[in-house]
Amino acid sequence: MTSPASDWIAPTGVRAVEVDATDTAITDSAMSDPRLSLAAKGLYALLLTYQGQPIDPYDDALEDEWEIRAAIDELIECGYAVRVKR
Repeated sequence: MTSPASDWIAPTGVRAVEVDATDTAITDSAMSDPRLSLAAKGLYALLLTYQGQPIDPYDDALEDEWEIRAAIDELIECGYAVRVKR
């Protein structure tokens, strides 16, 4: 699936870079935030594994574009992510 140019996203805030990205810590506050859907929480977890690098959330996605866009919007509205130009 090709991504809309404006939907590259990156996590907000400063986080420690892990030597092993599989050991990336996901904050409990994000995972227990009732404003986020399960899709948004999963996308946030994916964002953190890239350790601050912008990602194309549509790359290799099985979900429909509207589902991904909704998850992106949730993360941005709740302050967990920002749109970036790639």
